[in-house]
Amino acid sequence: LTSSLDNTARIWNVTDGTLIKTLRHENYVHSCAFSFDDKLVVSACRDKTVRIWDTQSGQLERTLYGHTERVLNSCFSADGNRIITASWDHTAR
Repeated sequence: LTSSLDNTARIWNVTDGTLIKTLRHENYVHSCAFSFDDKLVVSACRDKTVRIWDTQSGQLERTLYGHTERVLNSCFSADGNRIITASWDHTAR
C-alpha cells in the first residue's frame, strides 16, 4: 500500500509487484493504512479529509471531515472500530 503526491493511494501485490487497485483522491495523499482485517484502507489527505475505502471494490466508503489543515497520518485501532488521525492543525482526533 502506497500513498502519493499524484493524488492516489495504490494497493500492490507483494508477490509479483503488480498493481491491484488505485484509489483516486482530489488532492495529495500523505499516508494510508490497512485495517487489521485488510478489508478497508484509511487515507490521510492534504484536503483536510480522511477517507475510508473498501479494498475489494476500491470504492470510497466514507469521507471524514473535521481537521482545519492537511491530515498527515491516520490508522485503525486494533479492533477496527476507531480511526486516529494527526493533522498539521496540531490536533489528533
